[in-house]
Amino acid sequence: MQVEKRILTDYQSNCYVVESQGEAMIIDPGEPSPKIVEIVAGMAVKYIVNTHAHPDHIGGDEYLKGQLKAPLLLPREDLELFQILLGDVLKPDQLLQEGDTLEVGQVQFEVLKTPGHTPGSVILLERRERVIFTGDLLFAGSIGRTDFPGGSDIEMRKSLERLVKLEGDWRVYPGHGPETSLSQERWTNPFLAGLG
Repeated sequence: MQVEKRILTDYQSNCYVVESQGEAMIIDPGEPSPKIVEIVAGMAVKYIVNTHAHPDHIGGDEYLKGQLKAPLLLPREDLELFQILLGDVLKPDQLLQEGDTLEVGQVQFEVLKTPGHTPGSVILLERRERVIFTGDLLFAGSIGRTDFPGGSDIEMRKSLERLVKLEGDWRVYPGHGPETSLSQERWTNPFLAGLG
């Protein structure tokens, strides 16, 4: 599995292209980006995935879907927010829920529901490679905000507890900022103190 990151939007959102065996998945395209289209040229794009429906993570959906004709996947509980932001311009092809699996080449991602930042926020977990795309749940040294509409401190805490309880170490690709590891965050992230 290969992971390529592009930083998009004024909010410095991370968009990821995950590739395996000539197949690709695009995660959180925050704005229309011809560069992302270039990166996936020659690949079979299986999915365009939003971890949640904030503008800096969905802003490129319409453009990439038009360019690549790939199915757009969105967490079920964020559909209302998605529709408020985009109206009838675009409709998801699939609504993600707990336990869904997304196959890309030889890797398989499991969808875990992790509300708190938004009602529908999800993370994508690949157990064999021990990789997690955390969206805006967890960052290096910080966590996602809960003061936007639909955010919840209580749900965020539950979601972080669930993440911390994953066994062993995992490579973490967050929605903003640098890569980190779950073990690093367990030890140093002040927002995870006392969890797990």
